[in-house]
Amino acid sequence: MAREHATIKMSLEELGDFASAETRCIVATLEGDGGPWGDAVSCAYRAERLYFRVPLATRTLQNLERDDRVCCVIESHPAGAEYYTIKGAMFHGRAARAQGETERELASVFAALPDPVDGDTQGPIFSVGVEDVASFDFAKIVRRFDQ
Repeated sequence: MAREHATIKMSLEELGDFASAETRCIVATLEGDGGPWGDAVSCAYRAERLYFRVPLATRTLQNLERDDRVCCVIESHPAGAEYYTIKGAMFHGRAARAQGETERELASVFAALPDPVDGDTQGPIFSVGVEDVASFDFAKIVRRFDQ
């Protein structure tokens, strides 16, 4: 018998609340030979889209220019917090480059979010939607106190 409920995924509202509090994610892209590549980048969640800024001198940007398939991962487990506070989400889809008014609005948001690797604040902004998201919230594990 499984020790947890059949679903520990977040609702769209819960996902929005969780993702809105995160400012960094791991972006996975595909190399030319089909192998995976990942980079840590700054992110911001707005209107059911996860936006992320890709620094100019990264393999991730090169990969996205060739193949827009992406998986963005956010997770949260604060230091000293208990196991059942762990949350995470994987956004799968095709990265769309922010343009026009959206890009201008997000530029100020990302100016305050330096790149988690090198502190850079330059680079194009992309996004992925919520159409294909796998998420989990360990607080939803039903029998967590029966052990």
